[in-house]
Amino acid sequence: MVNFEIFNNLNPWVSSIYKNELTVSILHTISVFLLNGVSYLYIFVKFYKVLCYSKMTFEWLPMINPYVWPFSVFHVLTGPYFAFWSRILPTIKFERSSVEISGIIALESLNSLIYFCVKATNMLIVILEEAEKALVTELELPD
Repeated sequence: MVNFEIFNNLNPWVSSIYKNELTVSILHTISVFLLNGVSYLYIFVKFYKVLCYSKMTFEWLPMINPYVWPFSVFHVLTGPYFAFWSRILPTIKFERSSVEISGIIALESLNSLIYFCVKATNMLIVILEEAEKALVTELELPD
């Protein structure tokens, strides 16, 4: 019926999904909802990353008290996230000093989540394009 070059190397059942109009329309609807969800997650994570960077920056500046309004908002919103990573990765202690790497790992995990959101978006767009091609070709077929 329709030649799907992208899915030739995948499982054989993938190309059979696009042969039934009901499964194509269900796949299209689910992909649209997932694409919207991933897009909102991407925006939220990017915004939260800015909050986390702001909190870390204000903690480093000696002239700004991060526990006084308006800078305390950053601490309140990002505190539980950094506390979670501090529990997972405790401070590395040396003879006379210690290093806390949990903040860096927390920011890198947000970057990884952004990367996976972009990859999921790209995959969902490919699925949507193929589903729309299948729907259009089924509509154009003469009865």
